[in-house]
Amino acid sequence: MRPLLALAVILALSPASLSAQAPAAASAQADWRRDGVDDRVKAGLTSLGWRLEDDGRALDPKTKAPVTKAVLDKAVLDLRQGARRAALETVNLMLSTGKPLQPEDRSKIETLAADLPPGLADAILDPASDMNKVKAMADAGLARVADYFEGSRTLADRQAAAQPVSAGTPGPRVDLPYYTASERSVGEKIQASARAEIGRDPFGKTVLSRLNVDGKPDLPPFVIEDQSNGVVAQYDYRRRAVVLDREAVLASVVGTVPPRQASALRASLSTRAALMSYLDSQPEAVAAVVKDNDAVIVHELTHAWQDRRDPIFREMARGNIPDVQPLEYEEEAYKTKNLYLRSKLKNDPVSVKMNDDLVDYEMMTNGVELWEQGLFDGIEGASPSRAIPLKGVRAIEAARLERVRNRAVTTSEEQRAKALDLQALTRGNRQLTDLESAHAKRMAALNPSIENAQKASYRDLGNYYLVQALRADRAPDRSTYLDRAETYAKASGNKALIEEVLQAKEKKQ
Repeated sequence: MRPLLALAVILALSPASLSAQAPAAASAQADWRRDGVDDRVKAGLTSLGWRLEDDGRALDPKTKAPVTKAVLDKAVLDLRQGARRAALETVNLMLSTGKPLQPEDRSKIETLAADLPPGLADAILDPASDMNKVKAMADAGLARVADYFEGSRTLADRQAAAQPVSAGTPGPRVDLPYYTASERSVGEKIQASARAEIGRDPFGKTVLSRLNVDGKPDLPPFVIEDQSNGVVAQYDYRRRAVVLDREAVLASVVGTVPPRQASALRASLSTRAALMSYLDSQPEAVAAVVKDNDAVIVHELTHAWQDRRDPIFREMARGNIPDVQPLEYEEEAYKTKNLYLRSKLKNDPVSVKMNDDLVDYEMMTNGVELWEQGLFDGIEGASPSRAIPLKGVRAIEAARLERVRNRAVTTSEEQRAKALDLQALTRGNRQLTDLESAHAKRMAALNPSIENAQKASYRDLGNYYLVQALRADRAPDRSTYLDRAETYAKASGNKALIEEVLQAKEKKQ
């Protein structure tokens, strides 16, 4: 989520060629601290489910076993090539319009420069460049990186990817996200706590019901890992799990003890094992994690619902749709999170945290259209090569499809591979079109419920800030909250609330 959540995406990584390794060195156990894994690569590997241990071992997300240097090198190279492919597809999409670059386009290209082939960004931004040559340069770069991925796919991979999508569709997903029994125990306790906390709210019950299996909410697994750039949580579609940031979890845990004990507790929970052991034995700490992050979790559960409802994430996992962050999915998740907050403000205002999620809700309440534009701009700015509207995703998918159509073949096996790729990409393109239409209908039904409830939302916000003022210990805070309460009360037109706020302000004098 923006600004605190991520979206389920691989962080862009700077391209770099990996030097050839001697067979003995390549077969040695990997040590990620030594083998070219900087912070950005670490974040990307973690987003794919890798576990990078403090002792340098790199644990495979599927086998949970330490890998060799050669395996880690290949994973890092795949990651970098994937980042280059995403950057090139974004640039090619921008160049395909034939229109002059706008300031925001130039800024995006500057951001993507490290992921593009050497010299391409400079050529694009140079007013003296021959744009036909620049486009040819970008297209050639994309062809090379596409060939890298196509060359690593077997006929069996293509046959699996071409199978119709279903709940049990095969693909490179990780069945069990946990690495230890302790992690699984903690994950299940967080899952149960989230079900209870979110289920206390009427709209929260609706969110949970969307994940029902046999009439009961079936929430995805919860894992705790180191996230980057202030990300509190994300839905990882490869593992079908909600990932919570370890630092955010630790902050909630430390907040359960008096301030004088906080430093000592934080120090004692510095390792993953210590934090897991503490959470496993302290139910109140688990409850605090969920209470502090329930709105964030609602956002991520919406992505889990999208994953089960639509084939898009399943097709991404199989490589049939670009690995992107559809802005429309984020729009739905943010609106769902805000409707959850709206329900809490109405039914249990004391439980609402005064944080960035509340600010986002207030911005949406003040005007959906302006809020949406700010939301999209923020997400695209944070992830320029991955955060793309469905229209752009369809254009990238169509370009991939055309590239495969034009792919030369000489053998019957190559012809079979091409036919399977065309089948998979054609279906992916159709699914994207279907999603774009379905999303428009969903938002057309949802938006009026936001816009028509504006005055009621202002009333609830006015009451919320009045409650906060009456509970405030510091006089400056009380004054600030009363001013906000008065602003919202007047906007709501609720005479009783206006009078109540004014009386509270008079008592303050």
